[in-house]
Amino acid sequence: MSEPVCHYRRKIISADEYKKLQQLETNELVDTLAKKYLQWKTPYQEVLNTSRAPFYRWFVEGKIDIWQNTIGKHLRTNRRNKAALMWVGIDGRERVYTYHTLAYEVERLAMALVNLGIRKGDNVLIFTPNLPETIVTMLACAQVGAVHIIYHIAYSSESLAARLQDCKAKYIVTADSCPQTAYMLKEKVNDALSKIDYKIKHCIVIERTGERVHMRPNRDLWYQDLITDEKYSRGAKIDTVRAANDPLFMLYTSSKTKTAKAVVHSTAGFLMWAQFTTELLFDMDDRDIFWCTADLAWITGHTYGIYGPLSLGSTVFIYEGSITYENTALFFDFLDRFHITRMFSNPALLRSIMRAKNSRRYEAKSANALRLIGCGGGEIKDDLYQWVLHTLPKQGKIPLVNIWGQTEAGGSLMANVPGISDSKHNTRLRPLPGVKCKLVNKNGEEIDAYDELGFMVLTNPLPSICSDLYGDSKTYRSIYWEKFKGKKYYSTGDQAIAWKDGSYVLTGRPDIALSAGAGNRKIDEVEATILSHERVKECAVVFIDHPVHGYMLLAFCVLKSYKDESYNAESLQAIKEHIIEESGELALPDAIRLTKFLPKTPDNEINRPLLKEISLQMEGL
Repeated sequence: MSEPVCHYRRKIISADEYKKLQQLETNELVDTLAKKYLQWKTPYQEVLNTSRAPFYRWFVEGKIDIWQNTIGKHLRTNRRNKAALMWVGIDGRERVYTYHTLAYEVERLAMALVNLGIRKGDNVLIFTPNLPETIVTMLACAQVGAVHIIYHIAYSSESLAARLQDCKAKYIVTADSCPQTAYMLKEKVNDALSKIDYKIKHCIVIERTGERVHMRPNRDLWYQDLITDEKYSRGAKIDTVRAANDPLFMLYTSSKTKTAKAVVHSTAGFLMWAQFTTELLFDMDDRDIFWCTADLAWITGHTYGIYGPLSLGSTVFIYEGSITYENTALFFDFLDRFHITRMFSNPALLRSIMRAKNSRRYEAKSANALRLIGCGGGEIKDDLYQWVLHTLPKQGKIPLVNIWGQTEAGGSLMANVPGISDSKHNTRLRPLPGVKCKLVNKNGEEIDAYDELGFMVLTNPLPSICSDLYGDSKTYRSIYWEKFKGKKYYSTGDQAIAWKDGSYVLTGRPDIALSAGAGNRKIDEVEATILSHERVKECAVVFIDHPVHGYMLLAFCVLKSYKDESYNAESLQAIKEHIIEESGELALPDAIRLTKFLPKTPDNEINRPLLKEISLQMEGL
């Protein structure tokens, strides 16, 4: 990695303040941050209670007003009329919400939800595109104490039904359709609801495209009717005070479990860490405009697209679709038109933009307002680093902030903090204040060598880490906190290499491939889905680096019988349709190859390194 020439001057948390935070013990740090970033209705009596470890309780007996700690506190300031959300749809539609208008719609929907019968602790599943109404629904659920669960619209109706069956959501929020999909979301939801063994109370539908959809009387309601009809949107009494450890939201993840499980994030700990890491990593003030390219359905979208920046009073830009190699002009257009100053993206997306043939027409002018780029979810290679540092405007003045976090962690755990770690090896990662970690081998023994690959573990709990797995506390204990017998480590599942200066190079999880849309595709799950097709005998899935798309996921399939070319073509199409039907479009490999055999090792295991080499040759890389 090249030596950086970028020297960034911080605005919010100075280098001296950061150094003082790093010197604090974790509980002392958490106490300091909790008093800085949260307004307490009832002060907590104890920072951390470990009596039921690993089910840790933070801020014991403390209570916060969720409304005041997210949107309400801005309404008494000059931010009242400041833009909170700037939204652009796939079809070019644009909308702007000030903090006042956002608060008004959240209050209306919250009262409607209460009048519909939603109570504290109820699960509400959200199956929508990246819409302002999605954010309004999340915040409204938080106000009434309901637990929101966003599920990505690319997943299949079968997958959606499985999640509904697991969390027993009493209410679901969706849209009629979406310009980016070839199917209607409402019909997908109707199909999912026909597959579960219980009845939901209500399905709330946002009118996005105006497509005609089937609405079941009494059960299905239009979102717009709820927030405009005073029968629903008035008169409800809402208690917005929450205990610190009350659940705020859940997200489904299968990155460390055999089947998808919902991680539960607590209110106070998540909100505190979201604000602290947003302010620390992106160094925003009231003049900045922030764009997180991750979908709202991912933890990055939750932490750095919604709760972190909005709680701090920032202006957030949201695009309904995804930025790709093909629509790279949009990327620069958004930077230019909306004067975006800070952004959070991932290496796969940025590499696609960098490699796009038409980028050079735009990059000289369109990133002129940009001051900082956060990058998480993959390795930052030298060519990307050089592009940001030397090609974009303000050459040498745009830091590329390498960030590592997890769904389970609720946000970032390591980063090269801008203005702090900008002297040498700018893309290496250092633990954030309060994060205590080490590398261990498969037996949990600490690795002392500086060039040896090991498993990253945390040696202490953090308030942002998920508090449980919904309905499966036994699995939560075993895979996160008891992975290594006799050790009280939190197992991240990621691998890394340590450097002598205390920094780390994260190599990720060996069974995960990241897409440009920041959605993880789990290799063994894709393999299992393909193997469940009646024509497939064997299957192996590998992922490779790609100079244009960032990453490519390739599947090699051995059919039970080979007949002729037409049969093979028919089988290939059937396999693709099977993957989409069973798991959704996100699980679809970038390429599927039919082969007569798979290379094996002497012990009859699939030779994946050789398959990767073959894939690179086939792609001409």
